[in-house]
Amino acid sequence: MAVAAVWVAMVFAHTASGSEPTYVAYSGTATALRSGKFLYNERHVLEYRDGKITARVVLYTCRDGAAFARKTVSYVDALSPDFLLEDASSGMREGIRSVGSVRQVFFRGDGAASEKSGALPDVPGLVADAGFDTFLRLHWDALLKGNALGMNFVVPSRLNDIGFKVQHVRSDQVDGVPVEVFRLKLSGILGWFVSGIDGYYSASDHTLIRYVGLSDLRDAANDNFQAQIDFPPGDRAPSDARAMAEARQAHLAPCR
Repeated sequence: MAVAAVWVAMVFAHTASGSEPTYVAYSGTATALRSGKFLYNERHVLEYRDGKITARVVLYTCRDGAAFARKTVSYVDALSPDFLLEDASSGMREGIRSVGSVRQVFFRGDGAASEKSGALPDVPGLVADAGFDTFLRLHWDALLKGNALGMNFVVPSRLNDIGFKVQHVRSDQVDGVPVEVFRLKLSGILGWFVSGIDGYYSASDHTLIRYVGLSDLRDAANDNFQAQIDFPPGDRAPSDARAMAEARQAHLAPCR
């Protein structure tokens, strides 16, 4: 059986006990959108229980493989999970956290700045970070029919949400793999002037193959990278709890 088939069976099948977690790992490479220059690598480890994603850890690594940033995600809500993104290069931290029954959004621009925080907006269907993948899968059929859907997306640096529009723009192929391309753009008149983000998702299993647009991470001028991030579909493979624990505990340091 091919690796992709093993992965799909593992993710969507229930475990024998109904509670034992399963794990998937995959990697991506980010390059500068205009120059094609290498920016960083990503290593994702995902945890599933009963076919549903429950946790994710992403290590962002330098060319030599050393980790300089990390994102940890806890799917307390499928659309707006708790997460922490921390970058040792700048000291930037941002995310969403749950403190008891209260949820907060927070942001710190660099190591010298004070953290800002506020209540997570109480908006029905609010989407944050990796919750966008869930949103897309929930509305896949409607989007393929040509419907443009509104979405409120959390932007931690603003301690608030912003209205976006999501729509299917075309069917395509990436390295011979059939994909559906979806675009995320600002709603209203600003959407005419600000470039959007394109996500290329596998037509068969709805996994992200390519991302084009603003990166989570920032350059030395504190501006988000404009990046293309490629996730080779053949790289997805079973993983384990040890790999997730190692990713959580990996030392972070600026690239040399």
